[in-house]
Amino acid sequence: PAVQGLRPEQTGGGGHPYLFTQCQAIHARALFPCQDTPAAKITYGARVTVPAPLTALMSAIPVGEGEAADGDKTAFTFAQAVPIPPYLLALAVGNVESRDIGPRSKVWSEPEMVEAGAFEFSETEAFLVAAEEVAGPYVWGRYDLLLLPPSFPYGGMENPCLTFVTPTLLAGDRSQAHVVAHEIAHSWSGNLVTNLTWEHFWLNEGFTVFIERKIMNKLYGKAVFDFNAIAGL
Repeated sequence: PAVQGLRPEQTGGGGHPYLFTQCQAIHARALFPCQDTPAAKITYGARVTVPAPLTALMSAIPVGEGEAADGDKTAFTFAQAVPIPPYLLALAVGNVESRDIGPRSKVWSEPEMVEAGAFEFSETEAFLVAAEEVAGPYVWGRYDLLLLPPSFPYGGMENPCLTFVTPTLLAGDRSQAHVVAHEIAHSWSGNLVTNLTWEHFWLNEGFTVFIERKIMNKLYGKAVFDFNAIAGL
């Protein structure tokens, strides 16, 4: 399903429910009327109203701060000006807070995990700079990470401006941060330049792995690049 929910006991804090979407590959049509194919790119704006103390996040740039709405609710507004394929429209709602991890990045998570996420993903700006050296300017404005609750059933999802990641990456030594390099690479291959149809999805992941390894080579050298290449055989 496009929209998935977690009961409070399935979250890290245990006190509030949690909602997230997963539209890849063909679930965007369940959220809004669209030509649900990668070739039909869209821009969008949205206003999402949620009960306090929850926060709404989307694969877009936040417009201002949350505003008080009717009753005990908060409204959040978003704008995505770069055309995206429908499968990259994403929404998450939960009891989350953020920490700055770079000049254009935050990590969002439940209070119980946000500090661990800030440590684990502290190399994000270095990954972005290396990716720009490989692939050109980063056009999306922000690159934030949403560290989801332990029951999140996926590894990662490259939603523009807001990558979803699993808390299984919290190794405590940044050893799994290469997953973030992979999701950052999607900002060019997949998100910006997209396979025409799902028949050619291999182009999305294939070029993303290529850019990811270029990023790792710039940051960690040829030995790591060669090891990753061997592991991919």
